[in-house]
Amino acid sequence: MRKPLCSPIVEGTPMTASANANAHSSLLSAATDHRRTAAIRTADSSAGLGGNTVAHIVEENCPDLLAAAGVVIELLDAQAGTWQFSTDEGETWRAIRTDLINRAGYLGLALNREARLRVLPFGGHRVNGARVAFHTVQRSHGQGNGSYRAYAPDERDGGSRTVTLVLSLGAVNGTPPEVHVPRPRNKRALAQRSNMTSGGAGPSHPGAMAMA
Repeated sequence: MRKPLCSPIVEGTPMTASANANAHSSLLSAATDHRRTAAIRTADSSAGLGGNTVAHIVEENCPDLLAAAGVVIELLDAQAGTWQFSTDEGETWRAIRTDLINRAGYLGLALNREARLRVLPFGGHRVNGARVAFHTVQRSHGQGNGSYRAYAPDERDGGSRTVTLVLSLGAVNGTPPEVHVPRPRNKRALAQRSNMTSGGAGPSHPGAMAMA
């Protein structure tokens, strides 16, 4: 049960100046907290840009792979948009240098399983799928989480192999929450209900005949 914004006032007991100031301060503080909470909820419910964790992406799309402590991302579709990652549960996001990991050589982005990944599509550009290539690792990256590191092309531990997926934006960014839209009500039914509530059970237009 939510606590009231301020204590109830007993009828007939005048409030002192100090009490009045305290009550006013409580109302302002409660209003500020309400606006802050509403802003957080709005940000959380934005169109699926919270990103999915590395573990979720791997488990949903590669269930046959061994349980991994993380991945090394080898390639990201730069045409899909701006790629970002977060290592603090989505509090802050850092841009991914696709120009580094996509060029020739064996340099990838090391991410632990709890890290989040997302892509921000370019404006006016419709993307049906984004290509992602990675291989899993069996040990946590530790302090190297979120860093660019060289990897061996062959003889990887745990039989890890390069996996290339074409993922939808929802599979990367997360599915937006469902929004319940109330069904529009019949205007005639609303008018009749309003008429009955006001005491007019019969027709109210000027040409109506009253029955004796």
